Amino acid sequence: MSLVYIGFAPHPPLAIPQVGRGEEAGCRLTLTGMETLAKAFCDSGAEILCVVSPHTPCDGETLTFLEEIAGRLEGDMGAFNAGDVGFSLETVPEILEDLRELGGRGVQARLDHGVMVPLYFLERAGWHGRLVVVAAPQVWAKVSPRVWGERIARILEALPQRCGIIASGDLSHRLKEDGPYGFHPSGPRFDELIVQGLRTEPDILVSLPEILVEEAGQCGYASLLLALGARMGACRIFSYEGPFGVGYLTAELYRSSPVAGYAKACLCQYIEGRGIDSVEVPGDPLLEKESACFVTLHKEGDLRGCIGTIKPVRSSLADEIRHNTVSAAVQDSRFRPVEAEELPLISVSVDVLGDLEEVSDVADLDPHAYGVVVRSLGRSGLLLPRLSGVDTVEEQVAIARQKAGIMSGEDIEMWRFQADRYFE
Repeated sequence: MSLVYIGFAPHPPLAIPQVGRGEEAGCRLTLTGMETLAKAFCDSGAEILCVVSPHTPCDGETLTFLEEIAGRLEGDMGAFNAGDVGFSLETVPEILEDLRELGGRGVQARLDHGVMVPLYFLERAGWHGRLVVVAAPQVWAKVSPRVWGERIARILEALPQRCGIIASGDLSHRLKEDGPYGFHPSGPRFDELIVQGLRTEPDILVSLPEILVEEAGQCGYASLLLALGARMGACRIFSYEGPFGVGYLTAELYRSSPVAGYAKACLCQYIEGRGIDSVEVPGDPLLEKESACFVTLHKEGDLRGCIGTIKPVRSSLADEIRHNTVSAAVQDSRFRPVEAEELPLISVSVDVLGDLEEVSDVADLDPHAYGVVVRSLGRSGLLLPRLSGVDTVEEQVAIARQKAGIMSGEDIEMWRFQADRYFE
């Protein structure tokens, strides 16, 4: 796929040394987080960058995008007394035309700080490419930011170039009395929900109460929802802090992986009737190791198949993935076999399992951190960690029991395990 990376970045102007003039030292965690995010973005090989900025002109009812002025997108930090920090980049006309056809509206304006602050760190990390800038509509618009994220992802995935998205936004501006908007209890609560949600279950972030969002005084929620709509992956928090009364969050929301890409290639080769053994194994060292894994198929967000192994039974993870991918596609008894016309709509993820660790108390379980295996009289059931809708240990164990056919009153043995999840 062409969409290879999605991140979330704050945009405090003082993070740029020429603006901060020493004050940037007050947000060291953010500086480190931005540098980590920029390096990860560069490592993804993305040639086209789409920045979602809340400060790009927008009427709130539909997505807007920046059109070229004199052939380029340009801006500088002159409004923050640092006019020598400037940017000039080419855009991607074919993306803008696709956005226009979908109902987006073009505007002519210079780059704003919501774009330029992340761009400063990206260019310093060595990124050079073409730029698309969009502003998400308000969260409760007729066509939501999340839907626009899905639309943008489809546009980017159709391109031959590798593409990435950076959602720019600050969290609550109401964390301290001496902050920009003073203090409000909803400020810290909003930030806590965002950070915890990204760590455990991003799905819950799409339905935060409207009053909470308004009282928090934030400018990043719509950008975040657009990014999550484009693709949900295994989120990593690089930094969070609120030193000046404003919440600064830096996070990786999605990164494509050759591990899951290999599974998708195996799926396509098999369903299309071509030789699956001819699929080239990527050069990732992880694929050479013996590891258990589960391969999960989703079709337009809904489960379409999931098969795996609790312990490795083949000589390499690549072999394990190849076998489990085919099984998930045609042997999961809950679904009919996958057909060729479905392939463009199917996404694949791979969970690589760690070692099983026996536990004697449910207090040692955590559905957001560990998967669980339950056993009784030769029957066993497994549930992966970080599954949407599974929020408590009780729910996790009950579902694992159900999968194994173990009644609630029967004694069980339990094991927990960690799993690394990889996405296309």
